[in-house]
Amino acid sequence: MISPLEAYRKEGRKDQLRKEVFLEFNEKYFRRPFEDTGFLDTIERMDVRKLRYFIPGRIYTWQYDPLYKDYLDFYDKRPIVLVHSQFVSKAGNMIVQGLNLNFLPEFARVQTLELFYRTYKRDLLQAEESINNEQIGLLRNAWNFLTDWYFTIKIFNEQAKIGYQWAYRNYIVPRIVQPVIIELEDWNMIPYFNPIEFEGMPPALVWSEYLKNKDTIIKKRPDKEKSQKNQKKYLRPGG
Repeated sequence: MISPLEAYRKEGRKDQLRKEVFLEFNEKYFRRPFEDTGFLDTIERMDVRKLRYFIPGRIYTWQYDPLYKDYLDFYDKRPIVLVHSQFVSKAGNMIVQGLNLNFLPEFARVQTLELFYRTYKRDLLQAEESINNEQIGLLRNAWNFLTDWYFTIKIFNEQAKIGYQWAYRNYIVPRIVQPVIIELEDWNMIPYFNPIEFEGMPPALVWSEYLKNKDTIIKKRPDKEKSQKNQKKYLRPGG
């Protein structure tokens, strides 16, 4: 796996990729994610499907119907989510938390993936090695940081000026349909993906609102003590 920012800067056919990536993702991850297509890279997708938890630090996609959609200004029925954690809510629902990259415009996705790559590079390289050995690519050291909201905001907002809260969401696991892991080799294609399943606002307007509100979002700092207390509610992978 190479630097997402480096890959983006070197790519000279961005317009073509914007047209191609949706078709490729639709075939590989949406329509037939678990069919035997003859490619070796399907092995991890099949193995991850058997797990009873989402892997922190990996990116998934799924079909989703929000429980409270009538109260939402907009939502995405086909999110692409950088998973942080999962926990049981007070209502008894299993929740997975993460960043829906579809809610960020193209270059903000590049910046987010680049900072994640730099922060967890060792984990990602070890995961890639595991995948090459036909094992699941776990990010073994990332969990403690991904469940620390104070750390997340400090890294992604203060350092990279992302406005991370804009795209961070909770998903009720029983309402998630056919989750599938996005293979590491395809991470650099995610910035070019144009979502078509937004409800309430078209993607261009969501991205415009993000850019308009980003500076205000960045200024909102989480309470460090509260963030550390909240860490205790999260389930460790496999737990």
